[in-house]
Amino acid sequence: MAGYRPRQGWFYFINPYRVCLRCKLGHTHVYDLNEPGELECRTTSCTLRVNSSRVLRGEHPYIIWTNDRFQDDYNYIETFTVIPLTSSSREQDKGLPTAYPINPTSKNGLNKNSFALVHQICTVDANCFKDSAGDWLTRIGQLEKSDREAIEERLKYFLNLIDNPSEDWFAKNASPELLKKVFDYLPKNTKKSALEELIDNLGT
Repeated sequence: MAGYRPRQGWFYFINPYRVCLRCKLGHTHVYDLNEPGELECRTTSCTLRVNSSRVLRGEHPYIIWTNDRFQDDYNYIETFTVIPLTSSSREQDKGLPTAYPINPTSKNGLNKNSFALVHQICTVDANCFKDSAGDWLTRIGQLEKSDREAIEERLKYFLNLIDNPSEDWFAKNASPELLKKVFDYLPKNTKKSALEELIDNLGT
């Protein structure tokens, strides 16, 4: 039986073989991950390489966080921003403030204690959530409300964001990297207008 279009907080067991990555100059493309290591930027005029090592390889449980449509050189590709989970007992994961422990419940469908690796959030091609017939996979479970709220707080920490930041905070923390991170999380229906407004402000 086919599943439904993924929603925020749903758990899936997938292999992220196609992911959206950005080089240091901001060129963003969807790449096929055949093996670990660096990839050549797909922008013709760019000579930089993209590091794909932070993307977990093989099948792992993932939490759906947001969905969007990504425009490459040819068309639009539907994507999902996801947070990987691992049952690894690695001490470096346990000690990170961006590694949130999630215990198995009947609601989330996990079969062992896991860590949500917020610092390894990534954007995955929607086809990774479909079977060979093109139907959506069946979710394994859903995030508990308390876990979702805790992960949201860790995302704010990871993105260096706080509630209602002051002008001084923006002045001290403004950077191209922060701008790119915030832009990625804007709702898709506001990205274009926000970008146009920024461009207009350059001329004032």
